Amino acid sequence: MLPTIICHHCGKVALRNPRLKRRQKYCSEKECQQARRRNWKKTQYTNNKEYRETNQEHQRKWRKNFPCDRYQRDYRASHPEYVKDNREKQRVRNKTTGKVHLPVIVKANALVIQPRDDGAYTLSRVRKDIIVNRNSLSMHPGIDGTYTLFSMDSKKIVNRNALFAPSQ
Repeated sequence: MLPTIICHHCGKVALRNPRLKRRQKYCSEKECQQARRRNWKKTQYTNNKEYRETNQEHQRKWRKNFPCDRYQRDYRASHPEYVKDNREKQRVRNKTTGKVHLPVIVKANALVIQPRDDGAYTLSRVRKDIIVNRNSLSMHPGIDGTYTLFSMDSKKIVNRNALFAPSQ
């Protein structure tokens, strides 16, 4: 019987490559190999400081030569069907979501407090009626009637001791 593996990406049974011994976890399909490379790069980026710094330096050089606005403008100019489809989809999104009316903000950069389902509040940075960063700070009520501000990055708490504010 030939040795086989179960691919970690697609879950199919595949023949094992004898040169890889017991290290093989992915089959030879193109999508599975791309997933394997993506996983390797993610692990390297997380664990290898030199790899991460090199990667970031390449990103900086690329961004300097190809600014986002120019890339998007060129892409839209070369893909008119994308522009047409996106406009139609945006019209549908605008109709279904409705506008959220924020209070008039005098300062260009301000914070707005939004209540959450768990009894906490989220402080969101607002610039010209647009929420810039939804999870910059999160305000949680304490047992003693005080609130603690947590610095947030997406759904992960970055700094538990950001600020402390007594409730009124």
